[in-house]
Amino acid sequence: MNLKVADFFIGTFAGGTVALVVYLALSSQSNMFLTMVAGGLIGMALVLPLKILLMPFFGAFEVVIPLGIIGMGVGMTTGMLSTLPDISGYVVIAWGDLIGFIVAGIIYFSNQRYTTQ
Repeated sequence: MNLKVADFFIGTFAGGTVALVVYLALSSQSNMFLTMVAGGLIGMALVLPLKILLMPFFGAFEVVIPLGIIGMGVGMTTGMLSTLPDISGYVVIAWGDLIGFIVAGIIYFSNQRYTTQ
């Protein structure tokens, strides 16, 4: 069984989860810079247990690098998006899912480029 498909599901799940938690944790009345920093910290803290749990099954390269980028990137951008008063939670979660899928795709195709001879 090819487990490379799971990388995309892991990235999408992690992006959506980080986006949801950051959106629920931060208020819309906050400063955009402070919510960006707080969102990045929340994102890094959320993906750390995922990294530890998934690394033995899928490998360090396929888990640690994408989840680190997803946790920080989605957390920071979702923190900034959460300051907008009229933004929907569904839009924020879709943003996190999209970024998680894109990061997983970039890592997958860059790995293909370097391993194919």
